Amino acid sequence: MNGGPAAPPPKSLQAVIGAMLFAAEAPLTAEELRRALRMAAQGAGEGLPAAAFAAVSPKEIRGYLDDIAATLARCDLGLRLCEEGGRFSFRTAPEAGPWVRALTKAAAPQRLPRATLETLAVIAYRQPISRAEIESVRGVSADHAVRALLEQGLIRAVGRSELPGRPFLYGTTATFLEHFGLRSLADLEPPPEEP
Repeated sequence: MNGGPAAPPPKSLQAVIGAMLFAAEAPLTAEELRRALRMAAQGAGEGLPAAAFAAVSPKEIRGYLDDIAATLARCDLGLRLCEEGGRFSFRTAPEAGPWVRALTKAAAPQRLPRATLETLAVIAYRQPISRAEIESVRGVSADHAVRALLEQGLIRAVGRSELPGRPFLYGTTATFLEHFGLRSLADLEPPPEEP
């Protein structure tokens, strides 16, 4: 710290929520934000903003999150507030990707090979699903694609089938939602009609 006068507390709950999301190491749910607001209020004196902010509901927090997202979109700052699986975080806008990757020396995101992408689509739309069921839909072996998707964290074993041998059942992960910019599986486009 610089030893100067303390900064005044934020007057806006929206500013506090934005700061918490910015400082968080991982995406946060509205309930996690609410718990943090309540914890901050425990040590705050009466009449201070922290005490007043403790009574906010998850629904009100979602309203503030919507306002933050709209403000970021309107101001065109190269940032987005993203929701994946009910968890919120700040992300850089995709169109700013080349500059951010140059600054951070990060590799460009890898594109999934067609066979792997097809396997992922089958899993996303029919989960939980076994490897044999995936192969039945695709008509080819899915071993390599399933292994690649597991390594990338886009799918995971979500259980075991009751069929003989009790094969693993696969489903998508939060990483899948994040990778494709989905809030939940309900955001998936309907599957194309089969001919």
